[in-house]
Amino acid sequence: MREASSAVPSNSPDTIMPARILAVSLALLGASPAQAPATSATTSDVQQLIATDKRMQRAFVDRDVAALQQIFTDDYILVVSSGSERTKAMILADVASPEVRWEINESSGWAVRVHGDTAIVVATLHQKGVDHGEAFDSNVKFSDTYIRLNGVWRNVHAHASRAVDVKAGP
Repeated sequence: MREASSAVPSNSPDTIMPARILAVSLALLGASPAQAPATSATTSDVQQLIATDKRMQRAFVDRDVAALQQIFTDDYILVVSSGSERTKAMILADVASPEVRWEINESSGWAVRVHGDTAIVVATLHQKGVDHGEAFDSNVKFSDTYIRLNGVWRNVHAHASRAVDVKAGP
């Protein structure tokens, strides 16, 4: 989930993604907790989603491109804290590159909401490694949107923000 300043070409199939994100967002807005609590979540769904997240995060450390291929949908997009977008192909290239290495990539503090075949996973991610000779060690807060396809949870979209300590009020 490292940041990059790459732009997606306007003629790329990845430009179709904003419409899909909008559709998923609108569907989730219509199923907001005030209107319809996430009652369809089973313990099994939550466990599968957390296990998928752990497998995904570990795949960065292990350089397991095949695992990420399975977890990410083909139109997967990650929006990083700078606002730039990273496609599945860009992320897989980073994982395969000898110039990028993750020593730690571990998430914790999961909050999982399931609405039918759509789920949101929110957690904190600790990342440490080297990106093209520059060391990094950071914590980010992320939200991942999953869809269930043929019984398998797939990550279709993610957003990562720098984690900020919030101090309790007086």
